[in-house]
Amino acid sequence: MVARAGYALRTRNDMRVTTIIVAIVSVVCLAVLVRSEDQVTKKTCKEHPMLSGLCYKIRGRMSLSNGAPSVRIWPVGTKRMLGISEGRFYLKEYVNVPDKLVSQLTWDNAMFADFTVCPFTDDKPGVMRFVCVESAENIEVRKWK
Repeated sequence: MVARAGYALRTRNDMRVTTIIVAIVSVVCLAVLVRSEDQVTKKTCKEHPMLSGLCYKIRGRMSLSNGAPSVRIWPVGTKRMLGISEGRFYLKEYVNVPDKLVSQLTWDNAMFADFTVCPFTDDKPGVMRFVCVESAENIEVRKWK
């Protein structure tokens, strides 16, 4: 009988240890899963399902503005203004403007670059055209205002 009692005690302790190990592994797996969901790669602008036309390149000045959208691009040599959509054409799984570009902007500077933009709306005189930014090359950040 004594031998059986010792066996039963060992089995209960083994079960507790196993339960603790399973709980720890579960917590670690859950943490990895949550972290990987946060780091899911978003699709680029040119893959956005709401585009109204082909992407194109422009030389422009990106800056912050009051009102919506707050990030805008003025194509150099024109009287036009392109708005980077933050509302109507925002989908969380797509990037409308790369973070590495917006992070360089302040209220005191502007970014001149060769932008590749993709349109959400048609080009109409006197109306701001909504776009997303695929990329930028030849970037120069300057003091502005």
